[in-house]
Amino acid sequence: MPSKSSEKNTPQPDRIPLTKLQAQRLAGLSGLKADALVEKSIAHLKETYPWGIDPIWLGFRRICGRVVTKDPATGTELPVPYATVHVEDTDCNLIAYFPQAYPWGWYFPFRCHREEIASVKTDSCGRFCVWVPRFDIDWILRWRRERICYPNIFIKPNLIDILKYVVEGKIPFPGPGPDPGPLMENLGPDVMKRVRDLVGDTVASRLNVLQANVAFGRNSTARDQFLSSPAFSQKMAPPLPPEFHPQASPDVDAKRAHTRVRNTLAARLHVDEAHLSEFQADRFVGPFWRCFDIFLPEWTTILDVPDITFRVTQDVNGDGVEENIYSESYFDVRWDDTSTSDVTLYASPWALTSTVCDAPVVPCGNAPEILFVGLMSLTNQPSPVDPYIDNTTGFARRPNRPHPSGDFVDLNPHPLATAPFCSTLQLYGCTRISKAAFYRVRYSTGGSPLLPFVGMTWPLNRGIGGPPWEIWPSSDPQGWYQVINPADNWFPPDLLLEWYTPAWSNGLYTLEVQVADAGKTILATSAQVSLFIDNSAPVAQFNALRWRFSGGSWNNLSLICPVIARGVTPQDIEVEVDYSVLANHLRSVALNQFGCGGGDMALQSALSTAQHWHTGPGDNSVVQTARYSLSHLSLPGSYGFSIDAASRAFNPAGGDAGHLVDWNYDPVYIHVTPQIDIAIVNA
Repeated sequence: MPSKSSEKNTPQPDRIPLTKLQAQRLAGLSGLKADALVEKSIAHLKETYPWGIDPIWLGFRRICGRVVTKDPATGTELPVPYATVHVEDTDCNLIAYFPQAYPWGWYFPFRCHREEIASVKTDSCGRFCVWVPRFDIDWILRWRRERICYPNIFIKPNLIDILKYVVEGKIPFPGPGPDPGPLMENLGPDVMKRVRDLVGDTVASRLNVLQANVAFGRNSTARDQFLSSPAFSQKMAPPLPPEFHPQASPDVDAKRAHTRVRNTLAARLHVDEAHLSEFQADRFVGPFWRCFDIFLPEWTTILDVPDITFRVTQDVNGDGVEENIYSESYFDVRWDDTSTSDVTLYASPWALTSTVCDAPVVPCGNAPEILFVGLMSLTNQPSPVDPYIDNTTGFARRPNRPHPSGDFVDLNPHPLATAPFCSTLQLYGCTRISKAAFYRVRYSTGGSPLLPFVGMTWPLNRGIGGPPWEIWPSSDPQGWYQVINPADNWFPPDLLLEWYTPAWSNGLYTLEVQVADAGKTILATSAQVSLFIDNSAPVAQFNALRWRFSGGSWNNLSLICPVIARGVTPQDIEVEVDYSVLANHLRSVALNQFGCGGGDMALQSALSTAQHWHTGPGDNSVVQTARYSLSHLSLPGSYGFSIDAASRAFNPAGGDAGHLVDWNYDPVYIHVTPQIDIAIVNA
């Protein structure tokens, strides 16, 4: 999602007085005395020194971003709403640690000085925007340019850097990032294995989904935002040698253990131990890319490093005082990269979060209604406009439409979709009718009697009117929830239920909402809506492998550790792959091949043997044989195939920007990618 500003209630940036540190930096650039600049605003300086200060330095750069936490189980980023982002001018001393066996470096800050230059509240989606004086940025850039390798070693790797490093084997150079498109095209199974080793399973799985969602003309905002996010959302501990582990023992207390570490480090850096009094081995920042242009000692000091840093506070316990939920922030923004200004700040696990970012505007009448699932309307427009939902079958009618040709690229008019829903669904609707004090949502599946949802809860947040700043609605045993007063400013408003739909809950659901008075006497019942839920993944498998010298007889290959000996003097070969896919609601299937050292197998059979898009509601299985050839000029090594089989189920919460195209798009939420490796040897 694009960043949105939440700065409307903050002072105009050119009216904020300069801090002492800012005055020193502007004085260093302009040649004026710092005493004449301190506590003066940019607007005042423009009038006082119209030709004494370069006008570029008196401009501003807008920095936008998000504050989020990461769900440790799923990797999902949850927004942190209504927190305060403090922007600070920072001058810090660093002890740099560059272990020889790693492409990373770590920093241990000590004797740091910070001055707040701005603050802003995040919005309901955790987004914020601030204005940073241009001279502050220029001072940072000038300081780094004057020092060999410093532009490199103050870079926190983001995901696109990791991809470039894995695909091209290069440490990325600072500046505007590479176009993600070509890199995404090279994410074969071998590359994804390395990426998974570096950044973990959840990130690699999300990259797989992004790759599966690639389509001509599709909005790339969500992809680019994810790829520009930090590769390591949590700090990765440096591999310190044993003598730097400040572990107390029965005969050595913790204070003496830390003193021993500082004494050891002071001896290595040839500095007075007193200068390291603030050093702590467990207080570090990183990892960062290291410099390979020059030899770096394993330990070194970097003094008086300027940066603009962020600190985030939030009243997490409702006592009226905001606690730190993000601090020790350094080098969050690549100031030399003007192509993007977004930054993602990962708050502590105890931050108050929301499970919803954007919410629909719910029109309330005089009767209860279920009007939205996520951001998708459940109210169809009059014909000939395509409907959103089939209220009989429960399928969405716009996302993941069939292709009558069976091809991925299909120019025919596409029939309406039969896309089920998956994952956690937010139900929005109207319960604010006269005398209504409670509501409940009831469901029926498989012809069963209507039953109320019981025991489900979700967070509601607000930025004004508290404390409390967060509540979790709960039901009684009959499923009754309290009707929320809109004057209480809880977000998201009109959220009836956050419905977690596990894998075993697949099927057609009929839903309705009831409202009751203070005595829980039913006042009215809504019209029913239907949603079909399918969280099942396709089943894809390789059935057989065969190979031959080009034009020769076929030889069967084992599906376990297959090996092709193409001759001591290598010859051209062909490989056939039998595979099958079965799904409850198939979207598409693609058989992909991956090669070794730039050598790719070439598809010899029709494209339809390696790709298929469902042609209609009943097209939910694929059985195919594809044939490939490999030139004798290709290197020996590991080759193979993967099956990318996707369900047409989707989730309309808005995280994939489907609402921006009114749900006329082809998302992937559930897919499998089994693979098989083949060793091709010159023997």
